[in-house]
Parts: sequence; structure tokens; C-alpha cells
Amino acid sequence: MKHVSQYFFFILLVTFLSSCSDKASMPGRAFEGKIVQQISLDASGFAPKKEKHDTTYTAPSPSAESKAPSSGVGINATITLYVRGDKVAYEVGMFGGLFPAKSIIDRNARTMTILVGKRAYVSNLRAADAARSKVDDSINAHSDLLDSLDEMLPKPTGAKQTINGLDCEEYKGTFKGMDMDMWITQDPRLKFYDVMRDAFLGRNRTGEGGMEQIMALLKPIAGEGKVPVKMTLTKDGKVFIKSELKELKEEKVDDDVFEIPKDYEIVKN
Repeated sequence: MKHVSQYFFFILLVTFLSSCSDKASMPGRAFEGKIVQQISLDASGFAPKKEKHDTTYTAPSPSAESKAPSSGVGINATITLYVRGDKVAYEVGMFGGLFPAKSIIDRNARTMTILVGKRAYVSNLRAADAARSKVDDSINAHSDLLDSLDEMLPKPTGAKQTINGLDCEEYKGTFKGMDMDMWITQDPRLKFYDVMRDAFLGRNRTGEGGMEQIMALLKPIAGEGKVPVKMTLTKDGKVFIKSELKELKEEKVDDDVFEIPKDYEIVKN
């Protein structure tokens, strides 16, 4: 179950980290630098719809009211992504930086390291390979999961627009009351998605199996430099998640960005 959750965490992560790009000035040259992305979430979008009631009613108890989701609860998160060669590091900041967290993904070593609270939790992603066949069998046995994912993913509308100087194409999708709108551009330099995919699944793949089918479904919106510049998720007509590129800077990234600080305790998973 642990390995299954790692794979699906990766899929979810890709959706959010994929909203950054820049025009390719030198196609084929790997991007090295920093990408900053802002994500905003309105938690009230998850609250159940209020229904009209008769004017005669019994008020809920104070304890029940305190457990009800409140409207207008907003959460803003900033993801700072560092990319260089076969390594990707990303920092997630929320609530004004009160709860910082950083992760490092190494494609060659096939490790994912999470830095939090002066501890470095290191996962050897090769260990998940042994459970890969079980995950594949489970997905293949439930083809409806792949059908649902394909139905959920946005499809191109043919509309095009220049956003922040980027040539973008619109993708839209609707699934169970949730609407997704993406404006996608393509830059062959930005390979951070490929680095993450290879770290989790390995470079030597057969093209078969449930996980690889999922990767194939995601290909139109991620990988090979094809990523969204903006993304909006709407539920029941109300925007509850927005993602937007804030900064992209091509620069040299220091080695220590991808290293575990010396004063951190290493915990191997």
C-alpha cells in the first residue's frame, strides 16, 4: 500500500509542478535555474451546497456548528522549483513560511528525500520496483480507473492565446462536477517532469503495465516540455484551486540546493 501511495502522490505532484514554462531560446539545451509558482486554494469549494429550508427549523447545537466547514477559507502556497541536470528540488511554503518543507529527487540515484524538522527522510525508489508488478496488476484489473483518468484529463479546445509572452493552447476537462482549465505551452528545455518520472519508474521501461498506461495518458499535458502556464480547477461553478507561474529565472544552481544539510538527521525509509 505504501508503494501504491508513492506512485499516486507522484501523479498528483506532477499536476501542480507542471504549471511553469518559458519560451525555448536554445531548443535542446537543458534548463538550469529557478521556477516559482503560486497556488491558491479556497477551502470553501469543498463545503456542501446549502439547501433552502422551511422557515421553521431547529438550530444545530454549537458543537455541530463548530465542525461545519467555514466559507472563504483560503490557503496560499508557493512552490519554488530548482532544476539542474538529473536533479529536481522543490520547496513548498505555506502560511507565510511557518511550515517550510523541501524535497529532492535524484534521477540517477533514484531517491526522493524530504527535508522537514531537521530530519532528512530518504526513500530508495528502486525498492518500489519489486511491488511494481502488483501495482500494475491492480490497475489492469480495474480498467475503469484508467477510463476515469482519461475522462478527467483536459483535452485541447483549439483555442490559442499568448500569456506572459508564451504561445499557449487551451485544454478543458470536466469530471463529476469539477471543471479544469489549462493553458499549455511547450519548451523542450524543461525536462523536470521527465526527471521525476524516471526517478519513480526507472529509465528502462517496456511501455506496458498499468503505471505506464497512466504515464501515457498524462503525456498530452506533461513531459517533453509540454506544461501548463496557468491552471484553474472549478467545482460546482466555484473556483477552488488556481495555479500560476510567477517567476522563471535561468541561472546556475549551487550544489547545496540538492544536498542534505550536515546538521540534519538522516532517516532511511
